[in-house]
Amino acid sequence: MDYSGDLASIQQQLAACQDMDDRREIVMQALDAQPGDRVLEVGCGHGLLLQQVANAVGGTGLAHGVDLSADQVDAASRLCADLPQVQVSTGDVVDLDLDDASFDSTVSTQVLEYVGDVDTALEELARVTSPGGRFVNVATNWSALFWAGGDEALTERILAAWDLHCPHPNLPVALPNLLQRAGFEGVEQTPVTIVNRRFVPELFGWGVSRLMVAFAEGSGAIDAAEGAAWISSLGEADIQDRHFLSSVPILTVATRGISSRFRY
Repeated sequence: MDYSGDLASIQQQLAACQDMDDRREIVMQALDAQPGDRVLEVGCGHGLLLQQVANAVGGTGLAHGVDLSADQVDAASRLCADLPQVQVSTGDVVDLDLDDASFDSTVSTQVLEYVGDVDTALEELARVTSPGGRFVNVATNWSALFWAGGDEALTERILAAWDLHCPHPNLPVALPNLLQRAGFEGVEQTPVTIVNRRFVPELFGWGVSRLMVAFAEGSGAIDAAEGAAWISSLGEADIQDRHFLSSVPILTVATRGISSRFRY
């Protein structure tokens, strides 16, 4: 998916919801950024996590954000305009225009599953991370997404379409082995489960439903009327206290290996 234009706006609203606020707190705890650290975020979006990283590393540190979308980079630049320790640029994680071992830690959230060549992306992240530095990632096992309360037939069709929205919909399954192959070690994984009984703008389901409808319509799986009907059915389920969503993002933390066999 190309998160620019209208999709960028939808993604930015989703990123600002309470569930994503809670997830950023968990990511920041795992990242453990300290004053003076140099931290790279790939797929920085419109900069909410980057802003928190910048506050953690302070004026002597660096929070560098990279994103493919110029719309997202512009939004992140505006959000972090008063933080001189922030740098934001357009770029691709499979070909980072950054020096070897130039960051104390690297972080990505809901990004690598969209990258076709994950091996090269992880090699690049290993290359720019200092030996002993930390890598933090969040990716969702999308096959574990469960949604009830809305129109069942439309839910089934939209979820089936969503399975095709990224090259690696269940990346956490393979990620430990991929990380070790790229030069990381000490991989640990923890679920960051989301449960929504309500269907309201403050929660994950509201925003991700809009992304899912946009993708399903764009792929031809549903038409606009069916997308609107599904959203309406979820709202009706909320009113009747029948709405339920569960999603299982996985937090993965690893350390850049220090063995001489790794290139820098």
